[in-house]
Amino acid sequence: MVFLETAIVFIVDDYGEKHEARALLDSGSMSNFISDTLARKLMTPRARVNVSVSGIGTSRQQIKGSTTAIVRSRKLQFTTPLEFLILDTPSADIPTSPINVSMWNIPDVTLADPTYHIPGKVDVVIGGDTFWELHTGRKQSLGSGLPWLVETQFGCAVAGNTTHSSQQHRVCNMATSDSPLEAILTRFWESETIFDETALSLEEDMCERHFISTTTRDPSGRYVVRLPQNPNSNVVLGESKAIADRRLLAVERRLKSNPAMKEEYSKFMSECERLGHMKQLTEPVDDSCEHYYLPHHAVLKESSTTTKVRVVFDASCKTSSGYSLNDKLLVGPVIQDDLFTIIVRFRSHAVALSADVEKMYRQILHDSRDTEYLRIRYRGNTAEPIQTFQLQTVTYGTSCAPFLATRTLQQIALDHKMQYPRAVDPVLHDFYVDDLLTGTDELADAIEMQRQISEMLKQAAFVLKKWVSNVPEVLIGIPSEDLAILLTHEWQDPQFVSTLGLV
Repeated sequence: MVFLETAIVFIVDDYGEKHEARALLDSGSMSNFISDTLARKLMTPRARVNVSVSGIGTSRQQIKGSTTAIVRSRKLQFTTPLEFLILDTPSADIPTSPINVSMWNIPDVTLADPTYHIPGKVDVVIGGDTFWELHTGRKQSLGSGLPWLVETQFGCAVAGNTTHSSQQHRVCNMATSDSPLEAILTRFWESETIFDETALSLEEDMCERHFISTTTRDPSGRYVVRLPQNPNSNVVLGESKAIADRRLLAVERRLKSNPAMKEEYSKFMSECERLGHMKQLTEPVDDSCEHYYLPHHAVLKESSTTTKVRVVFDASCKTSSGYSLNDKLLVGPVIQDDLFTIIVRFRSHAVALSADVEKMYRQILHDSRDTEYLRIRYRGNTAEPIQTFQLQTVTYGTSCAPFLATRTLQQIALDHKMQYPRAVDPVLHDFYVDDLLTGTDELADAIEMQRQISEMLKQAAFVLKKWVSNVPEVLIGIPSEDLAILLTHEWQDPQFVSTLGLV
């Protein structure tokens, strides 16, 4: 076993926030690298780059993003700004297997990485341009057949060979950038190329970073998100309760002439309260904090096979200050594949599968610190006084709702990728909002994929309904209430399902 130099450091973003990270000190790397996960946590702008990085052998990877952050020692007075290229995974886990060091005679020194002997992920790689500045030149042997203590600006790092020989997996870190001529040619050709990935705007990148740094899960597994707010301090919400009351009275007059819609409207609101998706506040409600009341109205969708009437909330309604809740929120980027790509890929499968997530938005909770922006005025009976409720889940009508919902869907795949490997790619790439259009070429694979997707999403209370396939055997075992078409052999009119414009 060979120990590579690792250190626990602080990465400091533009706002002074410190993020603990495990760094690999690698003299064989020409550049510094940071994991995409850590880069997204830093509230630091991401620059567009086009760098080709070569590793061992002929392996090559194109990097399209970089960021700059300050690296700070945890124990010593050392700070340096570094530019990092962004990679999904900068290095394999180091060390590759745990080592028993209880018998080692380690002097009383500050260790750069107290967990040097335990396999762990590497968040950043500090390359050769800074590597030698971090070393004082002093080192100390731990004994025959044992590694060295190497003094660095982060403390003493453990490096070198041991007599431990159980290692089956070896790590070799080396990264070189293109030569100047090759880099010039690359930039020339890339200037004529349409990139596969769309660069995020500053606000979109801010929204993504906000999601990563603030999203949590409750004990039941549901995701809890925060509203991504616009940093513009000039956007201040005014009074909105009066207009919400006027809009409610208008809705009640409309529903009075349509008893069927009124009944469905009441059912929707009662279900929201019963499921805990909204809760009634005790009157009088304290409006001294910044808040927002969302007007709401009914929308009829005759083509729906489940809910015909849906309640839509209007977060674009202006308050007395001239600003609405949507003016205060960041929209967020579109992160799912485009519809054309999903449909073309779907048509290539021999075994097709389709389903959708039941009440997807309403399965994601809002942090209690944000619910004052999600107040509504409502009463089930016009003879009663109007009451105040707070919505508890991601709300259709807010500008950030599509991003929060689809980003949460993808986060489920990222958080459970080791447990459900066959479900990861379909969840990341075959969903259009809450509609799944996927498939495969083998029956057995389709059955396993359907099982893993269902079980993965159920971990976050995302329940898939309206399953349908061109091969009925795939659907055996799925409860009948979760099917779009009952698996019967009776003589009847042909049944079909329409989703995203496809029959």
